[in-house]
Amino acid sequence: MTEALQRNRLESSRMSKLFWIALIATMIPAFSNAQEGPIVNPVYKKAQTLVNDGNATAGRALVDSMVAAAAQGSNEYAEAVYWRAVLAGTAAEAEMDYRRIVVDYPRSPRAEDALIRLAQLEIARANYDGALRHLNLLVTDYPQSPSRGRAGYWIARAFFEKNDLRGACTATADALARTSEDDAELRNQITYLNQRCAGVDLTPPVPTAAVGQPSPGAPDTTAKAIPTPMVREKSAAENVKVDRPTENAPTSITKPRPVESSKIEKPSAVKPPVETAKATEGTVYSVQIAAYNVKSQALAMVAKLKKRGYEARVDGSVAPFRVRIGKYATQSQASAVQRSLKAKQITGFVVQAETQ
Repeated sequence: MTEALQRNRLESSRMSKLFWIALIATMIPAFSNAQEGPIVNPVYKKAQTLVNDGNATAGRALVDSMVAAAAQGSNEYAEAVYWRAVLAGTAAEAEMDYRRIVVDYPRSPRAEDALIRLAQLEIARANYDGALRHLNLLVTDYPQSPSRGRAGYWIARAFFEKNDLRGACTATADALARTSEDDAELRNQITYLNQRCAGVDLTPPVPTAAVGQPSPGAPDTTAKAIPTPMVREKSAAENVKVDRPTENAPTSITKPRPVESSKIEKPSAVKPPVETAKATEGTVYSVQIAAYNVKSQALAMVAKLKKRGYEARVDGSVAPFRVRIGKYATQSQASAVQRSLKAKQITGFVVQAETQ
């Protein structure tokens, strides 16, 4: 790697951090003009113009009036909450509303974009694994989404930050394949990232052959092999010496004395394995849904989850305040709950919970 290339990458990293600082400060989304999606109500366009022109109070008040006028549970309400997040004054306020859309309105036309915005916030906090969780949820739950190309761009960004070149370059290739030629801005940004993929081998690794098995691509000779008779271990009754005849001696075989069956050692019974999760007494597990720097926001999320019938709570007396569901004796039980939550569009992960 040349010294000039290293300088370019350091400068790119510095500019990236400045970009994220600006993103958190304004929460005005990138790609907002080019993205595909629902037709935007002129009221929200006016509110965004007011915020962009420095009159944030008036712009946000306009959006708040739309939230108050919409019926909860409707797409109009989800749309108003989405724009309240887009024009929020802080990243924490925006995150709370984006999570609300993902959890409470998974079929809203804005749910996919909310997942991408949550990923952007995680990348801004250098939580790249958290960003990938949101983006992978979009990929698995919305496989035909027109936002897949845009999601691929951010997947690549996260992998580049993790120094995973293979993952990043695979993501850029997929993103380019899914991005229309008409979306020149997004294609240019993906192409710019893809410059770092020069010389990266994306061919799948060849699996290592197991011991005694032919390596991939090698001719299969097992069919031609002569079958070998099974060799079994001799029992104590069979492990006897046979007197073979000597020259000029009569042929005779010394018969072995029978061995009492009670003296033959029998294998001990195999005890079933004990679940590892039960080995540590007092350990409990929970499913963590979110974490907030402000306790009131965590309590608000808990209230929403409880309305849906979940045993939610806030863990921690100081920030971050973690929103968690349930207490389970084993990790496998918590994982089963996590999978059922995911099926209902609630993202989370298993953690070891407090015992008090």
